Amino acid sequence: MSRFLTPFKISLLAIISVYTEGVVPATATLPVLSFLVHHVLPFNSKSPPLLEDQANAFSIQDLEDKLIDQPSGVPGRTIWDWVLKKLWGIDSFDSLHVFLDSFNDVLAKTRADVLRDRENGILPKDGGTRFSRTSPLGLFVRRTQVEFTRLQLDDCIALWKSFANYREPTRPMWQRRNPGAARAGLDANITGHNEETIQNLLYGDATWNQKLQSASNDDFEALLEFQIDKMQKMSLRLPAEMKKRFEHMVNSGATALNRSHYMRYLDAWKAGDYLSSFDHLHRYFDYTMQSRDRTFYQYALLNLAILQADFGCFAEAVAAMQETIATARENKDVACLNYSLSWLFHFGKAHPEELSSVQQTGVLGSDKEALSFLKAKAKDAGMWSLLSTTLLAEARQHQLSVRLECGLRQISSNGNRVKAKLQHLRALLNLLK
Repeated sequence: MSRFLTPFKISLLAIISVYTEGVVPATATLPVLSFLVHHVLPFNSKSPPLLEDQANAFSIQDLEDKLIDQPSGVPGRTIWDWVLKKLWGIDSFDSLHVFLDSFNDVLAKTRADVLRDRENGILPKDGGTRFSRTSPLGLFVRRTQVEFTRLQLDDCIALWKSFANYREPTRPMWQRRNPGAARAGLDANITGHNEETIQNLLYGDATWNQKLQSASNDDFEALLEFQIDKMQKMSLRLPAEMKKRFEHMVNSGATALNRSHYMRYLDAWKAGDYLSSFDHLHRYFDYTMQSRDRTFYQYALLNLAILQADFGCFAEAVAAMQETIATARENKDVACLNYSLSWLFHFGKAHPEELSSVQQTGVLGSDKEALSFLKAKAKDAGMWSLLSTTLLAEARQHQLSVRLECGLRQISSNGNRVKAKLQHLRALLNLLK
């Protein structure tokens, strides 16, 4: 699986190429640029990546629906017609290289490039649109070129076969609008009676009906982050159909092993499977530690403590949380330290018998001191959700103290009444004597 490049991203490059040629009129500029920027900018947790099925990240039919109604600067032609011409102009593996290399003219040259061309007597080319190297489209073009250069030969061939399979549904439309276009195979340079045999020798089995993976590792990681965010916020399990799709993508060569293990940990946790959740949690942080050393060790202990507490292993949870606090202090992780202390405080309220040994060490102090400390630290660190939780706990404690004071007053008043009645009875007894 490619780390970044997919057939859909090559289609985006075709749209960018059409835009730079000046055939996009002013009326269609905003829709075309909006479509490009929406898919070029990185994903965030609020906008999930578009993975419609296991084979296509954004199908060619969806691309056609977006562009077929946009007119071009040439009468009788739409933007989709020009994009289709670009896509079918890539008729061989070699032409894919030429297509990507042609984007060097799309990017604005740096001052060093201009001086070098001037020294070599190369005149600047006129016409066409150029993108700044730091603009969203410029960064996208530069990254596609770099990622394609870094691909190994087998990955390049897999990308080419995926692209040919990706555009195949548009073949009838291309031949209908271009009657002179011959029936092209996987590579236009391969012709003759033994075309299919040579094609299979060079590219392997790549029939048009084959389901080829069209999602990159970046797409897979973005989808995992989105799914994990939803599972954490809504405390939901992973749907069975979505789980099958994830397993399919992992088996097809996706390398986001750490996030996939964390997602499985959350799913097993919500399912009540202690052993599986414990195993996947260990696997996740084993992969994470390889790249981030010990900076995330406190979060491994934090997740372990929460997991142990949720399954009723309170003594193990307290021990893991104490180690979390010590590690967070050592690494000067204020956010983790504040959260751990807050969790330990609220856990002590729910299970006071489990924190008797911790309270003897004076880690939290009295309830009033602990709340004041947590409130000050949360405000300093800008952890507003933790601050609101601390304020709520402080309000609840104040409410309990008020209720206790009212109860003591009522008992005291009732005691005075009982004492007065006893004195009255004693006086009556004295009179009877």
